[in-house]
Amino acid sequence: MNTFFGLLERSGTWAWQEIFLSPSQVANVVGISAVSSRSKIKFEGGYTVETVFDGSKLGIEPFSVEVSPSGDLLLLDSENSNIYKISTQLSKYSGNADNRPKLIAGSPEGFSGHVDGRLREARMNHPKGLTVDERGNIYIADTMNMAIRKISDGGVTTIAGGKWARGGGHIDGPSEDAKFSNDFDVVYIGSSCSLLVIDRGSQAIREIYLRDDDCNHQHDGLAVLVAAGFFGYMLALLQRRVQALFSSTRDVPQV
Repeated sequence: MNTFFGLLERSGTWAWQEIFLSPSQVANVVGISAVSSRSKIKFEGGYTVETVFDGSKLGIEPFSVEVSPSGDLLLLDSENSNIYKISTQLSKYSGNADNRPKLIAGSPEGFSGHVDGRLREARMNHPKGLTVDERGNIYIADTMNMAIRKISDGGVTTIAGGKWARGGGHIDGPSEDAKFSNDFDVVYIGSSCSLLVIDRGSQAIREIYLRDDDCNHQHDGLAVLVAAGFFGYMLALLQRRVQALFSSTRDVPQV
């Protein structure tokens, strides 16, 4: 017999008691535990794993990747607080340490902080997520700064949160008053021109509506249609004037 100790209830009172199990009973208990934790794996053939970007040779630690509208890859290096742009021909970066990806925002030295401004002068604090809109604007989940940052051709700005000195939290409202936890990600939704914030630390999904000029191409298309319509209208007027001119010329009596 094998002796174990278990917590048993008697007359409403819990107490530790000796439990005696035979070898077969012990085997049954162990067997049940083993079956419950057993995995069932079915491999599907025809796939190959290949390293196409070796960041260890470049001092870059890939954390997340997003595809830009131009087809390039945006690489987030959370450890060094940097954002890179890399070509889809990833193999060219693996064997040549001199062929480095383009640093979009951050510092080659890996400095962190919360600094807006020019792309190379901006600082982030170990961001954990990124997304991109149709115009190529990049939105960063700057988690340690508890802020959402925007990277555009004009530089880096903060569009929500960032008052980490007052502590994180779950506060909605104007962007300068909003608060996030230190564990969240962002997703761009083109149909609504907005960002979804998956605020894991607050167990919530939140939404930020962007400006139309950030992501909406409908205005561009409308401008083209208006211009085309105006050009067509002016062309029709010109044709009518020319026709009227020729008609009046033919109606003049010959001397």
